[in-house]
Amino acid sequence: MNKKEADIFLEKIIREIEIKDELHSKRIQKDIILIKQIDTVQFDILLSLIYNYFKLLTISISEIVSDYLQMVTDMRHQRIYFIKNKKYSCENQKDAFEKVYSNDKIMSYYMNGLLLSQLLWKHHFNTYVFFKQQLNEFFSALDQINILDVGPGHGFYSHIVKSSIPNYNTIDLIDISEASLLMTKRMIGNECRNMNYFNEDVLNFKPTKRYDLIILGEVIEHLDNPSEILKTVSHLLTPKGILWVTTPTNAPAIDHIYLFNNKEEIIELIQNSDLQVITEKGFYSDDVSEEMARKMKVTQLICTFCRSSLTL
Repeated sequence: MNKKEADIFLEKIIREIEIKDELHSKRIQKDIILIKQIDTVQFDILLSLIYNYFKLLTISISEIVSDYLQMVTDMRHQRIYFIKNKKYSCENQKDAFEKVYSNDKIMSYYMNGLLLSQLLWKHHFNTYVFFKQQLNEFFSALDQINILDVGPGHGFYSHIVKSSIPNYNTIDLIDISEASLLMTKRMIGNECRNMNYFNEDVLNFKPTKRYDLIILGEVIEHLDNPSEILKTVSHLLTPKGILWVTTPTNAPAIDHIYLFNNKEEIIELIQNSDLQVITEKGFYSDDVSEEMARKMKVTQLICTFCRSSLTL
């Protein structure tokens, strides 16, 4: 990694955001200060990963920031709708597929924006750090495990896993969006061994093996019936297999369907879906008290590691 190049990349990103959206720039600059206080080493690692991805993509700083700010603008509009109507604007999975997932232009800017948010948003960065820390608690670098990544988005989590557990057996990635799988291939690299991509619905997926680690990162809020997928993946775990599930509360977006009002609703859903939560954390998007966050419906990203309760 050329750290200097990555640092310059970030400086240019921040400067371009400041030019195009001064109000949002103040927020992310505050978040970056806090993020670096959380874990400077992990911040540099993540910055390098994201810098190298966009370098491979060969798009300009202006284009990257435009994509990111288009996503932010979408979320602002969705927030207004959410506050007024107390629900998300996207009605169901069919609606999300037709309006978002099947539209390559929308998927391109949306996924680029989400990737950049991993670096710029404190609650996203905290999730990344928590995942890496706990992954090292459950697995060692020498473990030969099978991994399933459901709805990989930009391939962010699978990239972390393959780097942390290089001795893995296989990584299977499944998504209904071809654009998402293409982005994942760019993030991870086509040269990686035993990496299999499936463009289909996980509910129809019939693997010939079970998995030691299943990743379900910010997927269930995109579904009509999240319990169905949780029960499905619980049956795909090995007896000691680990499931990583993340999902937000009160997070209006162009493709979010299922509304979770609080952490308790998420934990209850998981526990009623043949799973047991081993450890969990929640990270709010804003620095406010618990009471104020609940009252103002501030987004909270809930992160859990689970095991199948069927094998306990």
